[in-house]
Amino acid sequence: MIGYYIFIGISYIIWIYSIILVIDAIMSWLPFLANSFVGRLLNRIVNPYLNLFRRGPVAKLAFSTGIDISPVIGIFILYLIQGLIQNIAYRFI
Repeated sequence: MIGYYIFIGISYIIWIYSIILVIDAIMSWLPFLANSFVGRLLNRIVNPYLNLFRRGPVAKLAFSTGIDISPVIGIFILYLIQGLIQNIAYRFI
């Protein structure tokens, strides 16, 4: 039963991190917010994860169009992981 609560806790942490990703993406559109203390703090939290997706074709797309889709890819991957964790947790019931 304790395993169930661990998996649910991990699921909530992933959900909170995905919200932080969205907030960081929105703040990146406004330079005065991105350069604030909170913006720099969120960048330090989010950028190590998003840099995994800022390579290869995604980097070429961002360079040519000016649109960075790494937050979208990152959130999609997080939701896939969250779904897998929830399926595992429901098997413990």
